[in-house]
Amino acid sequence: MKLQQLRYFAAVFEQGSFSAAAEKVNATQSGLSMHVSQIEKRYDVVLFSRSSSGVTPTAAGEAFYLEAVKVLAAASHAEDRIRTLSKSVVGHVNVGLMPTFTRAILTSVLLRFSEEYPEVQLSISEAYSGALADDVAEGRLDFAVVPAAFDLRDVLVSTAMGEDRECLVCALDREFPTRNGQVVLKDLPPLQLVLPGKGNARRHSIETYLAVNGIKVKEVLELDTMHGTLDLVSRSNWVSILPRVLCLPDFDGTRRKVLPLADPPLTVDYMRIETGSRPLNQAAQAFADVLQEELTAALETPLIDVN
Repeated sequence: MKLQQLRYFAAVFEQGSFSAAAEKVNATQSGLSMHVSQIEKRYDVVLFSRSSSGVTPTAAGEAFYLEAVKVLAAASHAEDRIRTLSKSVVGHVNVGLMPTFTRAILTSVLLRFSEEYPEVQLSISEAYSGALADDVAEGRLDFAVVPAAFDLRDVLVSTAMGEDRECLVCALDREFPTRNGQVVLKDLPPLQLVLPGKGNARRHSIETYLAVNGIKVKEVLELDTMHGTLDLVSRSNWVSILPRVLCLPDFDGTRRKVLPLADPPLTVDYMRIETGSRPLNQAAQAFADVLQEELTAALETPLIDVN
């Protein structure tokens, strides 16, 4: 069996149709159909149920996909390895990041990476979890970082990156009772709370936290712009709940007040997502490693008590 046949099969499996798969791998629909049919005929097995709306993997197709991605990953690794034996790390890496990362740690990652890997070209996209996952699944991004609470599509695999704390973020002149520099929301009067839209992976966990802990909310403003949220809370009585890493630029206590949630704390886990059939090449892995190291350092940064 040829690797090209495995690649075509994996593309059809991941895209759910021959036409979409053909566009993804830059091949003809008839060519993909022929290669998949050749596999089915040779091994006397049905891999997909065909219909006018697309294809659905059979049980055999599901099982074969799990084995196919292992072979494709090994082939990709071998190809990447032979490149490293002949020349330095090169290539074009496409990465998707949430506003949490682009605001707080992206600059340090870019400065370090460009110095260590000058021959690698980078393209960085900012979006929320759903859009990032779609772009990774469709092959437009090598990998992306999303909250671990996000519901992954079947074709994606994940790698844990670290645990963060959610914080109450408000104007500097707001006074709230704290316990060791942390805030207990149920101790506060009803809040005017800015929350991300319902499509944001963190929205459900925040609403669950509020409900379970009996936290009173006076008014909710749905705002899906991070810079707009930060500007609003710094100039009004509105407050927001944001990841601690995102608030790193505010740790100096000159723009906004950042108070980790306590009793109980609320955490958010980050994960890197990529497709199982297309593992990271050396350049993308190098960027992922630098990003991981900078995130780990950021998660360990102490918060200055501005109260």
